[in-house]
Amino acid sequence: MGAILDLTETLKTPAGMVGLVVVVAAAYFLVKWVFAEHPDDEK
Repeated sequence: MGAILDLTETLKTPAGMVGLVVVVAAAYFLVKWVFAEHPDDEK
């Protein structure tokens, strides 16, 4: 529980917000890349 409280306190700082945006963007592009259709796939 203490780790979650520390994390939420960190997110309130400008560096924490930038870090959150970077992590969310990385997760979005990873999911987009994983689920993208490959050109060689049979249809």
